Amino acid sequence: MSNTVSASTLVLAAIRERVAALHAAIEPDTAPDTAPDTAPDTAPAVDDAAASDTGDEAAPGFGADGGSSVTVPAAEDETPDDDTDLGTGDTAEGPDVERLAEALADLEAVVTGFASLIEGGELPALRAELAWARSTVDEARALDGTVDVLEDLLEDLDPALRQGPVEARVGIVVAARTTERRDAVTAMLAQPEWTSLVAHADQLVLTAPISGRKPKNAVRVLGRALADADAAAREAADAVVAETDGPGAQLGPLATAAHTVATTARVGRGVLGKQARKLGDAADALATTVEERRRSESVTHWLVDLADLAHRAGEPSFTYGVLHAEAGARRAAADEALGLAVSAYSRPKLHKWLADAS
Repeated sequence: MSNTVSASTLVLAAIRERVAALHAAIEPDTAPDTAPDTAPDTAPAVDDAAASDTGDEAAPGFGADGGSSVTVPAAEDETPDDDTDLGTGDTAEGPDVERLAEALADLEAVVTGFASLIEGGELPALRAELAWARSTVDEARALDGTVDVLEDLLEDLDPALRQGPVEARVGIVVAARTTERRDAVTAMLAQPEWTSLVAHADQLVLTAPISGRKPKNAVRVLGRALADADAAAREAADAVVAETDGPGAQLGPLATAAHTVATTARVGRGVLGKQARKLGDAADALATTVEERRRSESVTHWLVDLADLAHRAGEPSFTYGVLHAEAGARRAAADEALGLAVSAYSRPKLHKWLADAS
């Protein structure tokens, strides 16, 4: 293991990269000054005094908060016509929801995973503002994920069942709901809380002292941060398993905790070695499985609501029943996959090395 780079060097570089990505997400013409999305598994030999000039590996692509349950109420403007096509409501105007959601999730993961190393009064405010922003952006992103699943189900359906009022109704409801969610994101970006969030993020890069400046302590400092993140993820996984009515409310915290582990491991893997990489990969896999589980549940709620709309409009609802059965099978498969992913992440050998590292 390398001991030529300090923990503070790596953490500051990670924060800088995520803040740059945040700016790029809301300022499309601004290219973040970051390293490629891959990084070697050995830490660079960087003098501690040059910490502020050190780059870091980019965060993984991640969809932490998969589709949440979305109720589709009846509305006069959701009456389909013969010219309506199925669509997601995507438009070139407005913020890139996927990119913004990833930037917020990655920045939150870094400041959460390394909170014990970050000194400065702006950190609590930044974390609160990140949670506030994600509550809006993640809803829009979750909607996109649910629509993806719905489109997959429709594509596999017999065209005779899909075409006509079913496809038209789904298309217009999706477009209306997508526009509503993206308008909410646009409105959020105009709020003073968003301006404060960006200012606190910039201040963190420029002025916040970060402990762990001695390279010889890097393994211990980074190992402790990863151990703390890992403990939180395992606690979240236990909460999911303990839910008596099946996974649901606890999936969001598990997705966030798993992403924090994956990000913390990615930042420190050059120092901590292949065991950190394996733990990060397992956390990534867990987060991906959680996302699929949430989306599969959300689409079943959508289909119930769509069937109700069709029934009240005097349209046949048989197709929605067929789709609901397919969605139920997909959810059952997601339940099984989630159980396997939680078991895989909980294997003792994946974590026992952290006791020595920290």
